[in-house]
Amino acid sequence: MSTDIHVNAGTFQIQLGKLAEVLAQKLKREATKHLGFIGLDLHVLIRQAMWTYSLLFYLNAKERRDTDSNWRDAYTIVTLPLVRNMIDCLFNITLILEDPAVYGPCFRLGGFKKMQAVLTEDEKRYSGKPEWDEWLTQRRDAIDMSVRSSGMKMADLASAPDWPTLGRYAKAPGPGATFSPHQKFLRTFLYGPWREYSALAHATFEGLSDKALFYMEDSVPIDERHKISDSRPLIMSTHLSRAAAVLLCIVTELQAHFRFDDDGTHINERINEMWKALVAIPEIKELYDTRYKQLMKDRGINS
Repeated sequence: MSTDIHVNAGTFQIQLGKLAEVLAQKLKREATKHLGFIGLDLHVLIRQAMWTYSLLFYLNAKERRDTDSNWRDAYTIVTLPLVRNMIDCLFNITLILEDPAVYGPCFRLGGFKKMQAVLTEDEKRYSGKPEWDEWLTQRRDAIDMSVRSSGMKMADLASAPDWPTLGRYAKAPGPGATFSPHQKFLRTFLYGPWREYSALAHATFEGLSDKALFYMEDSVPIDERHKISDSRPLIMSTHLSRAAAVLLCIVTELQAHFRFDDDGTHINERINEMWKALVAIPEIKELYDTRYKQLMKDRGINS
């Protein structure tokens, strides 16, 4: 487990953020030329993961903890579910990349379909109330305009498949009750240390049990409270490293699929450097060994 191993954030924190920005810009400028809104959606997904990654490091920066009198150890813990959000970004990106021509439109159509269903439920509950009617009309017009601007029709939504959640997709075997390689990889995030983020996000007992003391420090005897603070740096380094690994997975997936030209950005070389910086952590090494070692070899990313 990564709780027994330390890595130097100086070897990846800023470097990975800059590398991810290179991929985000290439998606916006190059992928959208032949994929249209699919490239834009991929751009937004990596940007969400990047901003989440940035927030986690911003909040836990040493200068912030040392100089901000309002900073609390509980802030580290309460933001841990954001790692699960990054994992969902990875899932959405990798599923789209399985077949962009098919899954790219499905990502939007499934989203529009759900937005329309939610609005229909709101209309049943609030329609006829003056304070709601204008908002409901504006919301329906906005959905209709968004669908049409995507080159789709509202009539397409009825037959659109629901976009799956990570859990439903990874746990549902295909024909013959077999799991695809993609599903097998994603199932990694439903087990072991990665399972914790879903439990924390849903505020389950098992998720909160070993983090509860951070939320109730005032209930701990004063002479024992230092033990809570003393444990935070190890917890922080563990989860920040995992967040970095998820962002690196996203970067690697995108480069493996699009094979963006180097253009002096040294993308492949930098991807290898980031994996070398993080692969000492067992759960991150598992990701590398089960998917990325071979993927990088097959797509010419190896150094």
